Order: sequence, then structure tokens, then C-alpha cells
Amino acid sequence: MNHRLRSAIFAMTAALWLAAPWLAAPAAQFETPNRQFHQKTTFKLEGRHLAVSCDSCHLNNVFKGTPTKCVDCHWVRKQDDRFKLQLGSQCEQCHTPTSWTSARFDHAAATGTPLNGAHRLLTCQNCHKNDNFRITDSACASCHLQDYQAAREPNHVASGFPTTCESCHRAGDASFNLARFDHQASFPLVGTHATQTCASCHKNNVYQGTPRDCVGCHRTEYDRTTAPAHVAAGFSTTCESCHRPTDSSFRGVSFNHNTVFPLVGQHATQTCASCHKNNVYQGTPRDCVGCHRTEYDRTTTPAHAAAGFPTTCDSCHRPTDSTFRGATFNHNAAFPLVGRHAQQTCVACHKNSVYRGTARTCVGCHQADYNKTTSPSHVSAGFSTSCDTCHRDTDNSFRGGAVFNHNAAFPLVGQHAQQTCVACHKNSVYRGTARTCVGCHQADYNKTTSPPHVAAGFPTTCETCHRETDASFRGAVFNHGATFPLLGKHAAATCASCHVNNVYRGTARTCAGCHQADYNRTTAPSHTAAGFPTTCESCHKGTDGAWTQGVFIHRFPIASGRHKAPCVQCHTTPSFQIFTCLTCHKQSETDSEHRGRNGYRYDSLACYSCHPTGRDPVSAQATANLRPAVSLVSSHSTNARRPR
Repeated sequence: MNHRLRSAIFAMTAALWLAAPWLAAPAAQFETPNRQFHQKTTFKLEGRHLAVSCDSCHLNNVFKGTPTKCVDCHWVRKQDDRFKLQLGSQCEQCHTPTSWTSARFDHAAATGTPLNGAHRLLTCQNCHKNDNFRITDSACASCHLQDYQAAREPNHVASGFPTTCESCHRAGDASFNLARFDHQASFPLVGTHATQTCASCHKNNVYQGTPRDCVGCHRTEYDRTTAPAHVAAGFSTTCESCHRPTDSSFRGVSFNHNTVFPLVGQHATQTCASCHKNNVYQGTPRDCVGCHRTEYDRTTTPAHAAAGFPTTCDSCHRPTDSTFRGATFNHNAAFPLVGRHAQQTCVACHKNSVYRGTARTCVGCHQADYNKTTSPSHVSAGFSTSCDTCHRDTDNSFRGGAVFNHNAAFPLVGQHAQQTCVACHKNSVYRGTARTCVGCHQADYNKTTSPPHVAAGFPTTCETCHRETDASFRGAVFNHGATFPLLGKHAAATCASCHVNNVYRGTARTCAGCHQADYNRTTAPSHTAAGFPTTCESCHKGTDGAWTQGVFIHRFPIASGRHKAPCVQCHTTPSFQIFTCLTCHKQSETDSEHRGRNGYRYDSLACYSCHPTGRDPVSAQATANLRPAVSLVSSHSTNARRPR
């Protein structure tokens, strides 16, 4: 290349450098103030980082692997943190690239202790002495114990104030002098207490142990009070029972007498001294007789003591009455005054003004009347002495007013309703009169002959057949169906045909019990030889009009075809439990028809097991369903024809 060409290339390159500096050599790029290319890297330059030289981060011109975390440059490399990472290694949580001194730190979120009030004006070192940030105690007293001990107005230590400063001092206050104490929480300041100075209750600035009950401060006033004298009267030391804390003076006492003893009637007009003699209040009686025993003892109309009246005066005397003369006694609470009793004078029952022990039962006063009554004689009749059973206390007379409910003891119906009392109660004897039928009618039971009750063993519960409402014993009704239903021929038979010689007790209730002889002599077929059961109702129904209507269910269908034959053709022995197929079905015939059949044998039971219907073999279930009914004519005569 000649000299002229090299010069041209150099001039062109110089022009390009001047027009586009970023196309200059790499070393020249880092010296220029424009570092926009760095924003496209993994670490953007902001704030103070824009002004630092490249080699302050890229040591020895090494670019690869330069740290991107704050802690790696400012602690690992430069040891910039004066607190030696006590506040953590996440610098970016508080510091920004703009300035280290403008750090943002949320003390409340990070430590749980908010900075407010005077605390916001303090430096970190005011609380964190010697750069100690590992403080775990956030209580006020942990920093302000000296302030607590130095406080004099009031003296916190001598007063026994708690070291929980926040009870009175708020963290948001700009000064400790802004303390607030909620006196109401420990002792409400109302009435005269609200106007007192602290020292009037808290002597010598002593707060701890100050009484909270009235008598704790006012014992002297309690002891020296004379109108009335509290000590002598035994008044309670719970002053608030009468004195209200809101009163401006002790003179405004208010006592609710009604809570211990209501002041009504004459009591409302009395002075205190009339009940509380010599200003004695303790132990004053609260019951009437405690004060009025003298009046009780000297009362003569009537004489309370002699009459044995109770000393609970308020039973008759009302506290609201203006005088004792207005006594009201509720006689009905002890004994109701009705009928003739309502017309009597008090002395008619209370002889000589004696009230205590007066009888409250009828017989207690009327025993003599009970004893002398003759129509009927109550004593001999054994009548109850509870007179009100028959006599009503509302009646004006014992004569004719008595009402006896006979039905409660024995209902009078039918013939009993027409009888006189003496018909049952001989010689006016009422006690022990029988209440059962046989108790009165045993003789009638014994002499009855149609049928004879005794011989028949009829029960003596006559009402089983005789209804008490019947007008005569002849109307007896016996429900034979309850013991043995009368159906078919039984319904037409006479009683004597079953109950021979009028014997009823022990009469059989089963068919065989009466018809065993008929069973034994039957020959077509012979029940005995055939082994038929003696439960006759298996074939004969009770509603049948004749024995020949018996129906027998044959196990093998014999209603039609070749099997409709005389019984003896299959049952060749007297026992009908034994049968044979071999009379009609010869072996040569059956052998040829069953040639090659497994299990075949020439035997009647084998025939029946495969041919229960007489036709092709069927399943066992089908066999169970095939039970045709066949009428089996039966007779109790030995000359009866055999069924065809």
C-alpha cells in the first residue's frame, strides 16, 4: 500500500472517531462521561455510582465476576459498615444509591418498638450506647429507671408507683410532665373527693397502701358520730350503705329502711326512737312479736295466749293496717266455713275461747251424732267415720242431705237397681257385704240344674255368662266360640251330644278327643293301617256337613290317565306310605326305554324320583309345586266303597 492510500484510511478513521465516539477504542470509551451502555448490563448505574471511576468497582481492569450486591463491595471489599453488619447485610433495605446518610429504617416494623414523641428526636446512639443494637428489653424502665428514681413530684419510689411507666406516661408525649393518671380505675373521685387535693388523702406523698374503702379513711368520723351513735347502734362500717360518694356532705345520708324492715301503716308514722330505744339499732327485732309480745299476751277478745294463736301476728294483722283492731283471719285456710258452719258463732266450735287443737275433721266434732244415728245405724253398719263421704259440708242439715254413691263401691244395675237396701244388707249390716256375684248367689249357683253348674264345673265368676244388666238369670249368654267354635255338624248338635250326662269340665277340644272311635273303624281307606294322622282337620273341615266331604291331597297326580286307578293297584299293602310302580311298569319295558341312562335302576323309589308327575323327568323345584287335589271319599262304615 502506498503512502497516499494509508493517509486516506487514517483520515477516514479519525473522522469516524470524531463523529461517533462510542466506536472508539475500548480504553477510550471508559474515559468518556457517557455510560449509557452500562444500563444494558445486569447492574444499572444510579446516584453515586454514576460518578465513581470504573476501576473503583472493576479492580485491576477485571470486569468479569464483578459483584452486584451492596454487601460484597461495601463490606467484603471495603469494610464500609461502621456497625459491622449488626443491622444486617441487606444494605438496600435502608440505603439507596443516592446517599448513604438518607437511609430509611422502619423502627416499629423491624423491632416492634415504634419511635414517637420525644424518641423521634433522638439519635440511634442515645439508646444504643456503644453501637449496641442487640437490645432485647423494650420496657420504658430499662432506659428510664434513673428518671423514675429521681422523680419527686410525686416521689415515685416512696409512693410505690409501678415501673410500668406507660400506665401514666404516653410514649407520644413530648415531655414526662404530661403524665396522666386514671384515678377512676382505682378509686372514683366523685362528690367531696373530687374537690380534695392529692395530699389530703395521700399524706406525705405516700400512695402505696392508701385505703380504698370508706372506713379506711373515715373511721374517726364513724366513731365520733352521735346522731345517731354509729358505734353504739352497731351500724355497719360499709359507709356507702347510707352515705353516697356523690354527696357533697355526710349530712345528706339516705337510709333505705325498707331493705331491712318496711315502714308501712302505723310504723310509717313512728319516730326512730319509738323502736330504737336509747339509740340502740343493733339487734332490733324484725318480727312482729319481737316488739308486740305484750299486746299479744294481754289481748282478751279473743285471748291469744289461751287460744294458742300463733305469734306470727301478720297471719291476721296486716302491717298496713292503721290499728290492731282491723285484724283479718282467713278461716278457710284452716277450715272452710260453708253450709251450717258459716252460720255458727265462733264459740259454737271454740268452747271457752279455746282455739288451739280444735278438730278439723267432721268426726272430731260430730262423733256423738255418728254414734246415735239409727237410720241406718252407722256404728253397726260399720260406716266410715269420714262423714264427708256421704254428707256434704254445704248441706244445711244432716237429715236427707246425705248422698251415697253406691256405684263407687258396687254398681246398681239390672235387678240390683230394683232391690231395697235390706235385700242385700240384712239387719242393716253394711260392713263386709260381698261385692262379687257368688258372694250373694252361691245358693243359686249350687241349685241350678239346667245345666247343673256344680257338676259341670262352671266357674263361679257368674258374670262370664250372666250379665248384671239382665232382668233375670234366665238370660244367660255363653260364648261357645271362645272355647270351641260350633261349625258344620257341631252347630246342629245338642249340648248333651258332646257334654254327656251334663259333664262340661274336661270336654275334649280336639277332633280325635271325641272321634277316636270313628278314626279306628274307618276302612275305606283304613286310617289305622294307612298310618293317617289323628289331626282329622288335615282332611276333614269343621264346616263340613258330613265326613264324606273330606279332601286328601295326593302326593302323586292320579286325577286322570293310567294313574286314575284303585288305591290297591299302587298301595298293595295296608300301609299307604308304601307304594309300587312295578305292578304296571314291567322291567322289560322300562329297561328298553332307559337303556344308556346313567343311574337307572328298576325300583319304585327311583321311578318316583325322576317321574314325580308320571311324565318326563322334572326338576326338584317343579316337583315341589305339583300337588293336585284329589277327593278321597271316606266313610266310617266298614262297607264303604273304595274311591275310583
